[in-house]
Amino acid sequence: MPKANEVSNVDVVTYVLGNLGGAEKTVYSEDIAARCYELAPSRFSWRLPAYRERGWPDKYIVKTALEDAKKEEYGALVDGAYALDVAKDGWRLTPKGAAWFRDGAEDVEKRLGISVRRASVPRREAQRFLKQMRSQPLFQIFTSAGTLKGASRFAFTDMLNCSPDTSEDAVTSKFKRLCATAELIGDSEITRFLGACKEVFLKSNR
Repeated sequence: MPKANEVSNVDVVTYVLGNLGGAEKTVYSEDIAARCYELAPSRFSWRLPAYRERGWPDKYIVKTALEDAKKEEYGALVDGAYALDVAKDGWRLTPKGAAWFRDGAEDVEKRLGISVRRASVPRREAQRFLKQMRSQPLFQIFTSAGTLKGASRFAFTDMLNCSPDTSEDAVTSKFKRLCATAELIGDSEITRFLGACKEVFLKSNR
């Protein structure tokens, strides 16, 4: 286990996932492994000297760290899976992971001694996102009533660009993506609104 003042592999893979845009899109395991190796080669390379000198990233170390970052005990920061089939492979930040990246990325950079251009939602896109969210009928209900109890599920699925008969897994996936973007932007009013949506509309909370 790393000491309190050290960066863990979970920290690094979560940081890298955020830096590669993992709040808005799914990122392949190999892309994460390659970037982890670029930032911290001594942590993420093969161990035998002959292979370390060739500069090969160790995907197993990255896979293990990502699977740990997925666990509740590590904060449930990421979601996804490692797979040899690229159609089934990929990782995203959870809303908790997006908030962690927003608040902790600078600290990870300092402790690793790196300086990189950190991914974030561009100002214009953030403004567009907030404008779109605040124009939603559900948001208007929330701001006027302070609750979404009794609100239409159709308005919820419409906000997600889903049909009312979309599977619960697909609805949940789209909603988490929305929440991750909101966390990355850091607008407290929208995150409260989405928290209310989660309580009312997601079956896992019923």
